[in-house]
Amino acid sequence: MPLKPCLVAVSDSWLTAGRYMLGIDEVILCDDIPTFLLGLGMLFAAYYNFNIRYPLEVAGLLEFIQRCFVGINPDRGSKIRWWCTSKSPVSY
Repeated sequence: MPLKPCLVAVSDSWLTAGRYMLGIDEVILCDDIPTFLLGLGMLFAAYYNFNIRYPLEVAGLLEFIQRCFVGINPDRGSKIRWWCTSKSPVSY
């Protein structure tokens, strides 16, 4: 299990699983989540409430899901770590 928050399906396939588990830092926090949507909401709540940055490999996708589907839209900031410290201005 990864160190970041993750949703684990208790089945051969996450599409047909009847139960899910939420883990953070290799520790299972909740082991009886009945639906994928509830688990997904809990996953994003864990990232948001514990102020954990998204893994770089999937940061863009998770940020999109967070804002468009889960409805967590902070006024400012992001869970994505940007490696560039300066951005070029855009001229119109």
